[in-house]
Amino acid sequence: MDDVIKTDAGRVVGAWDGELAEELMSELKRIKLKLAKAGATEKLIPRQMPHRNQLPEDLRDFRAYHLWGCDRSGNIVVGTNANRIESIQKVRSFSLIDHH
Repeated sequence: MDDVIKTDAGRVVGAWDGELAEELMSELKRIKLKLAKAGATEKLIPRQMPHRNQLPEDLRDFRAYHLWGCDRSGNIVVGTNANRIESIQKVRSFSLIDHH
């Protein structure tokens, strides 16, 4: 799995190794600030973040809110602004799929 973070235009703007959700959250904040400062119209697409395969299969089509990435410990960066971290279990509690 590639570590690169790309904009919707395909430009490489950062990287995440899939280890810690906190690192992804910091990297996304840095990238968004850089894009805003440059007046760029490019966007980041949550479903195109690296290591998407670490997200459990049953959450890959989750639509209640944005899921940016899941680290190896099961912590997920969530929200439109990628400013929260939730456990897989908490995200599943908002899912319409029965997980019992």
